[in-house]
Amino acid sequence: MEELKNIAPKLSGIKKENPFKVPNNYFEDFSARLKPTLESSDIKATKKQNAFIRILKPTLGLAASFALIFMLVYWPLSMFNNKYADNKDISETTTIDNNYYSLIAELDENSLYTLLEENTKEESFSDDELVAYLSTTLNDYDLFFESK
Repeated sequence: MEELKNIAPKLSGIKKENPFKVPNNYFEDFSARLKPTLESSDIKATKKQNAFIRILKPTLGLAASFALIFMLVYWPLSMFNNKYADNKDISETTTIDNNYYSLIAELDENSLYTLLEENTKEESFSDDELVAYLSTTLNDYDLFFESK
């Protein structure tokens, strides 16, 4: 205690009493004051009404969230897909694809190689064309390291 007086004299000077007090006869007439308050509010009636709402509230929230997701995501995407499908004739694409598949299925390795060799041509480029191509595809940094 003497250490506290040396360290903090103002703190040691404070009395050790409880500053909070209950008014006189507060608990003696508490039940008499509480009873009219409880009778005036209809707690039982509100509990019966709230029970139904309390049960229904989560299901309504889930239904609303699913409807919102449907309206914001699924419905616009389906509308976009339908418009895209209407613009493109599916029957034409399937017949073209089937024709290509039938041609490829009948193609053997030798005929495939001959087709590939026929389409390749030896092309010669001038120096100016080569410089123009390199300048459009590579930057100066890449050209410097490629030239080493």
